[in-house]
Amino acid sequence: MTGSATLTPDKLHSTLLSLLDSWPLAVVGLDLDEKIISWNRAAEQIFGWAAAETIGRPNSDFQQEPDPNTRRYLKRVLAGDPQVNKEVRLLTNRTQPIDVNWSATPLRDSTGKPVGALILMEDITTRKMLERAQIESERFSRAIVDALPQHLAIIDETGTIIAVNKAWRDFAFANSEQPEKLCEGTNYLDACNVTTGDGVQEAEAYAQGIRAVMNGTLIEFSLEYSCHSPDHQHWYNGRVTRFPGEGPLRIVITHDNITELKLAEKAIQQLAHYDTLTQLPNRMLLLDRLGQVLAKAKRERQRAAILFLDLDRFKLINDSLGHAAGDKLLKIVAERLNDCVRKSDTVARLGGDEFIIVLPSVPQTEDVTLIAQKVLHSLTRPVDLEGQEVFTSTSIGIAMYPADGRDVDSLIRCADMAMYRAKETGRNTYQFFSAEMNQQMMQRLVMENGLRHALERDELHLHYQEQTDLASGKITGIEVLLRWQHPELGLLAPADFLHLAEETGLIVPIGEWVLRMACTQNQAWQEAGLPPLRIAVNLSERQLNHYRLVDTITRILNETQLSPQWLELELTENLINNNIHDTVELLQKLKSLGVSLAIDDFGTGFSSLRNLKQLPIDRLKIDHSFLQDLGSSANSTAIIKTIIAMAHNLGTRVIAEGVETNQQRDFLQEHGCDEIQGYYFSRPVPRDEFCKLLKTI
Repeated sequence: MTGSATLTPDKLHSTLLSLLDSWPLAVVGLDLDEKIISWNRAAEQIFGWAAAETIGRPNSDFQQEPDPNTRRYLKRVLAGDPQVNKEVRLLTNRTQPIDVNWSATPLRDSTGKPVGALILMEDITTRKMLERAQIESERFSRAIVDALPQHLAIIDETGTIIAVNKAWRDFAFANSEQPEKLCEGTNYLDACNVTTGDGVQEAEAYAQGIRAVMNGTLIEFSLEYSCHSPDHQHWYNGRVTRFPGEGPLRIVITHDNITELKLAEKAIQQLAHYDTLTQLPNRMLLLDRLGQVLAKAKRERQRAAILFLDLDRFKLINDSLGHAAGDKLLKIVAERLNDCVRKSDTVARLGGDEFIIVLPSVPQTEDVTLIAQKVLHSLTRPVDLEGQEVFTSTSIGIAMYPADGRDVDSLIRCADMAMYRAKETGRNTYQFFSAEMNQQMMQRLVMENGLRHALERDELHLHYQEQTDLASGKITGIEVLLRWQHPELGLLAPADFLHLAEETGLIVPIGEWVLRMACTQNQAWQEAGLPPLRIAVNLSERQLNHYRLVDTITRILNETQLSPQWLELELTENLINNNIHDTVELLQKLKSLGVSLAIDDFGTGFSSLRNLKQLPIDRLKIDHSFLQDLGSSANSTAIIKTIIAMAHNLGTRVIAEGVETNQQRDFLQEHGCDEIQGYYFSRPVPRDEFCKLLKTI
């Protein structure tokens, strides 16, 4: 055709090169030796090398690492195989390599013979970075999920497990007889359909909860359950939630191991409701159970009973053998009490050496009596403590529902009163509560309330009784005796109220008041010109054990300005036997103040000669009971003689109290008693009367 352009081979080649340069993909041509024969503009832009820098160079120069697979694929293409696609990483003239989608096609001459290869490359670096980031994110997420202590599984809308974490798998293989039923590809709802064995109800409830979350009835569901083995106890909290977001329904199931929490709760409950030493129910749990027993007894019109127990002489055992031995004894007592009762009964420890037994159903009073007798017999059996055989016993008070009380507090109070009556009647016995006891308790409460106000109302007074030297007949000392001018009951002697003061702790402030008043009065008499005499003041057990006793006496002596030589402190024989080491230490501190010390009521306790030798005692006071039996009891006569001889051998003076007759006076003088005190010379009299007596000296 005239005027038309003819496409020559050179023009065709030029056109093809122009077309390749405009192609958005990198195009690289290789000859049969794998040397670059073409390099388009896209290749220049992607790799950063100009065509002039690459033409004629081996293709391998531009790969990050020579890849055998890529070389093999390329050889196949150069040999004429069809197109081959591959993802490879190639170098650039920049610091970072790039990822490309590599597509190679054979180049052929006019005869169809392969003369090279044409490689098209698409930069997929960004996509590969995203893919690697996603893979890393999934790997990281999986690692996090596998690191979770919770057992985690994901199920689909059919209940099939599609994923589990490591904790789930480990638990399944460690604790399940068929772990494969709890792994991917199995139906979790089927695994919950257990029909026998432990956990049937929990499994059924759990399956129902999963279905409720699946159908949208519940947003989430949780359930605590136990999974115990012969060797271990485990508790778990299962939680079911719907997976958030769009897409197919997914349910997330987690199981938290709450064993430590449950064990801690059990430990807290144990501490809150059980005695740590004996493991018996404590006061809190006792009150709860007793309340339930009384409510049931009321509904069913039954009788119930409680036994209030207090061990006899426990303090003596505890002080003599030590607290460890005392604790061991309490444990043995707890075991024996449990052996004496039925499974439906409750044995509780109130504290110290006090116990309570609750009997929920007692048709006959004889049933309670049999239990009480069984307990008494059991506790009188000897106990081995630190290699020493010890005998103990208990006093039991019994209160009945509804006869003695209709509520918890009333019954315990009545049983407590009955227990004290058992103590008073000789111990190692039991007593049922009676109305008479209640009346006595009310009188006790009235006395206690009055005693609490006696000091502030100035109702307490001191009386004084002389102590006389037998050889000279002169007054050598004074004993102070406390009196309570009760507004309703009149003048009360110490025997009427001091035991109450001791039990309530009021003896400490009362004893301090007595000591102060005695020192004040003695100093006042001396300042009035009367002859100086020692004044004797009794110390009770609580006073002797009070941690500030020495400081209190020191302060009173300083404040009253009485010289310590004119103060004598009397303590009973039993007080010095509880803990001889501590007693010696305390008495030496008192002696260092300059006061004199006396043992009152001597002969009624169980002092050993070895103990007496250790004590810095100035006087022994023979108890008045021996003098009362002087004419009729040979034993009393022998005891008095022995005490006088023993005291003198120890370098200690002897004073006899309760002397009332010439016979008693003469006997004491004949056998060398140093001083006497009693009605023979004078009764205890108020201050003014005793002052008149002093003026006659």
